[in-house]
Amino acid sequence: MPSQRLASTIRKTHFSNSRLNALGIELLDLDDIRNKLSHSHYSRPERVDFELLMLVTSGQGVHTVDFTDWQLSTGSLVVVRQGQVQQWHPHQSFTAELILIDPTALPGSVPLISSKEAALYKRLEWRTCTALDQAMQKEFSNSFRLLRDDISRFDNSDLEQALFRHQLQTLLLRLARWQRDLVPPVVVHQQGYKTYRLFQSLLEQHFAQQHSLKFYANRLGYSESTISRASHSVEGRSAKAVIDSRIVLEAKRLLVHSDLSVTELAHAMGFSEATNFIKFFRRHAGVTPLLFRQQRAI
Repeated sequence: MPSQRLASTIRKTHFSNSRLNALGIELLDLDDIRNKLSHSHYSRPERVDFELLMLVTSGQGVHTVDFTDWQLSTGSLVVVRQGQVQQWHPHQSFTAELILIDPTALPGSVPLISSKEAALYKRLEWRTCTALDQAMQKEFSNSFRLLRDDISRFDNSDLEQALFRHQLQTLLLRLARWQRDLVPPVVVHQQGYKTYRLFQSLLEQHFAQQHSLKFYANRLGYSESTISRASHSVEGRSAKAVIDSRIVLEAKRLLVHSDLSVTELAHAMGFSEATNFIKFFRRHAGVTPLLFRQQRAI
């Protein structure tokens, strides 16, 4: 598990709505967030502990997710996954509708959905930002509006919860189909996708301390080659490359969004010596950790 010191350095935002906690789904206008939070709080980077869908309904702007500034315009659909670090930018005039989804409400967590059906969504492969065509804009806008109208009458009954979860699943399946059609089809065996999902889930728990593929293979009961084949089929790169990329991403997050020294960060990320971490980071990021921090200073 990542250390407490490591986990506490970036502000974490949880799903929190006492009326809707049992449902795990909340709909908001972006202006609801802008009006609720102070300027300084609104613009601070945050690690989200939920999934977020944002549909831009008018205007233009920018939204930052893990160091990428996404240019937004009417019809942009943004997907932010649990654990990613996002940043809102003040003084922007675009409007948007948001759906916040607690992880317990996602396909794969809902008991009524089989693992085979949950695999159809392939959420790990979704692009962060896409431009919807007019037909899809209308379809998604209607889905958002229906959910918003119904949620205003939500009474926390089992029937209402089932209704909303089925509506959400329908929306996510339509999004999965849209995402699938954006890229050339790649045949991924169901078992390979399952293996990769298990590997990625375990990686999220241990990447800060365990850097070798052997550790994950032993824990999962697969050979290293089996995990690498699964990784290649889903990600197009080796499992070791996925591990290294995850370590680098977290290091970048902490360099920019925390006050940890390079030495503290190196130890928090499982490196015995800061020099080893510096060499590792420079090999993968092209610059030293200190220079990366200076370049990203805000």
